[in-house]
Amino acid sequence: MKITLMGTACAASGVERDNTYLLMQMQESCTLIDVGGNPLGKLKKLGIPTHHVKRVVLTHMHIDHIYGLPSLLWGMWIDGRREPLDIYCAEVKREWLEDWISKLQMNEWTAQFEVRIHSFDWEQQTDIWHDEEISLSVFPSSHGSAPTVGIQAAYKGKTIVYSADSTLNPRFNEYPKIDLLIHEATTAYQALAAHSCLEDLVHYYKLELIDQLVLVHLTDNEPYEEVINGVSAEARAKITVGTDLMTISL
Repeated sequence: MKITLMGTACAASGVERDNTYLLMQMQESCTLIDVGGNPLGKLKKLGIPTHHVKRVVLTHMHIDHIYGLPSLLWGMWIDGRREPLDIYCAEVKREWLEDWISKLQMNEWTAQFEVRIHSFDWEQQTDIWHDEEISLSVFPSSHGSAPTVGIQAAYKGKTIVYSADSTLNPRFNEYPKIDLLIHEATTAYQALAAHSCLEDLVHYYKLELIDQLVLVHLTDNEPYEEVINGVSAEARAKITVGTDLMTISL
């Protein structure tokens, strides 16, 4: 399995970063976690056809995490897609999402594929999809008043976790081990009401139980390296500041 950071910026975007979203790739079956800017261009850079994207999981409905969806649907239509696209979202946002997609008037494009919306209770850990090798579940995150979920993937005995936009989540310290934790770090030092800062993150989580920690949802000109240089050499070796189109193989 490969996980590509399609974007790594905070809501304000960045000079060289698109807003944060991820691609999980299992050969010709791909899952987009949120859809930020220029999904079609990013897929082309990776050499991945749009028909390999089988599903989209929306962690929450803030604009920076969903504004690329119309472009993705448009590109799938241009590419002649016929296979349904599955989109997963919180039940409390399902009606809103259905209404938004209906306003795109895909019937007027003569699109030949169905958009199937699946919903979940965002306040409960819920299994949403699996095949022979991987299973995906969602769990509640803490992102102010916005119904938001993080993502957990189980793959060949490995545990992959994405925090989504969130303050520090105590559940991550309850895992016996996390092979890959992709975690937001909107700031280096400044505490925020609905986000995480790196200084708090590296001291709150049990880094000895995390193999790799990759940082996303980043803000330009924040002194992330200064924080990283302040932890032990063992912890420092586990931490990576994410960049757009960085791919992690598992």
